[in-house]
Amino acid sequence: MIPPHSLEAEMSILGSIFLENNCIKKVSGALDTLDLYRESHRKIYRAMLDLHRQKSPIDLVSMAEQLKADGALEEIGGAAYLAVLVDYTPTSANVAHYCRIVKEKSVARQVATFAAELAAKAGDQSPVEILAEAKAKIQEITGSLDGMNGVSASDLLTFTQREERYQQYIKDIDRERFKTGFALLDKTIRGVAPGEVLTLAAYSGTFKTAFLQNLLLRGAEATGLYHLFFSLEMPVEKVFERELQIQGGATGRDVEHHYLGRRESESVKAGGDRSGSHGLIVCDRPRLTLEKIGRYIEIARQKYGRIGAVGIDYLGLMQAPGKTLFEKTAYVSIETKNLAKELRVPIILLSQVNRAAATAGGEIEMHSAKGGGDVEAGADFMLGFWRDKQDKLICKVMKNRNGAAGMNFEVEIERETLQFIDMKPYKPETPRQGRSQRIPF
Repeated sequence: MIPPHSLEAEMSILGSIFLENNCIKKVSGALDTLDLYRESHRKIYRAMLDLHRQKSPIDLVSMAEQLKADGALEEIGGAAYLAVLVDYTPTSANVAHYCRIVKEKSVARQVATFAAELAAKAGDQSPVEILAEAKAKIQEITGSLDGMNGVSASDLLTFTQREERYQQYIKDIDRERFKTGFALLDKTIRGVAPGEVLTLAAYSGTFKTAFLQNLLLRGAEATGLYHLFFSLEMPVEKVFERELQIQGGATGRDVEHHYLGRRESESVKAGGDRSGSHGLIVCDRPRLTLEKIGRYIEIARQKYGRIGAVGIDYLGLMQAPGKTLFEKTAYVSIETKNLAKELRVPIILLSQVNRAAATAGGEIEMHSAKGGGDVEAGADFMLGFWRDKQDKLICKVMKNRNGAAGMNFEVEIERETLQFIDMKPYKPETPRQGRSQRIPF
């Protein structure tokens, strides 16, 4: 009887590593070499691990050299078989699924082998001894599945390990923390670190998308890192027009006339020359799920290196199959946080206000956001945008993981060009009182 195995899944795993070298981190966390059934696959996987430890690329040339040094190149089928693996898998996106298949087949083989060994010992050992051995072996096999179930002893951190992690965090924090570029706001929330989420909630007409674009363009220019903008609402053509407005101080009409050749605009040309524009990557594909967004982030990293921050506009247009509207809000909010932590990247997520809050108007509150506390649940920081009776644009810090919340800042904005200039403490105007009359005694 042929033991349980899946050569197709094994080939897909090895092919995925060729396609995306970073996949080996996921694979090595889930599979041991002996989990692979075919001996040639084991040798290829060992060579891949050796190259990864050497910080060498895992490609056809380096793999052939490594296997030749191991004396295993001809045993695995030569460079021709490596080329088969490279072409076998169209995408590495499903590598975790392939790992689960291989691991389950490996465990099935272990169980079958151990069951046969127990049966052979049944006549020579006491039931107590057999049961004790069986219990120990089952615990060992169960433990081998922990990696597939997302459980690992490395996740249990001692004080020393926590201190080491914090020291590394502090060492890199100034370089990796996303700053808004508004001194007062940055001083209040201390920036958005990798793994944290900043949620923006706003009434209609308060320039929330323009604010997000301002943040991403400022961040790209200040850090020299690429920033990603997922525009689920606006098409990329409109994003581009607004970008040149923000970057150059032009109006939308200026941009349009410039590209139509009717009137050349120095402001439009200046906006296109700024480094922030060239550091922004935009995806306007509709109906995105968080899983697809996560995959796009990984692709961007492979192509452009470390990503400074990710902006998503907006929560209500994201897809969450099988969820009701209420369930989707909670799901997207929480899973955005999980995605930020998993990929170690700051995420800025936009949200609408709910219908009741939009009708009532007035100062924005936490419950004003679509889904209320469900939106807040996944946010480390939450800003709300509203207009007062004098039509001033106000930014309210509604949640602040790093300090106090509840303060309002008046936003200075050039509305025609969508440029956010600065923020200052908000001082609401008090209604003038009529002049009091002095009453003689």
